[in-house]
Amino acid sequence: MYEGKVAKNSQLDSDQELMELGRRIRALRISKGYKSAEKFALDHNLSRVHYGRWEAGKKNITYKSLLILARAHGMTLPEFLGVEI
Repeated sequence: MYEGKVAKNSQLDSDQELMELGRRIRALRISKGYKSAEKFALDHNLSRVHYGRWEAGKKNITYKSLLILARAHGMTLPEFLGVEI
């Protein structure tokens, strides 16, 4: 029973972290002057559907996609994520 609670809490934590990443992705898009997520996705050769789900925190994002997004913003991955390594 305890293991189930740990797994459930881990899932809740990862869902929250995806939401936070989505907010970061949206904020970066807006800071680049894009009002439309669709326009940003199209301008950077990204799937409009995937991009919208990433911003909403509803879809897990691959490492490769994170790198592509960072490059679209002219940033390193740590800069994009807002972390220091």
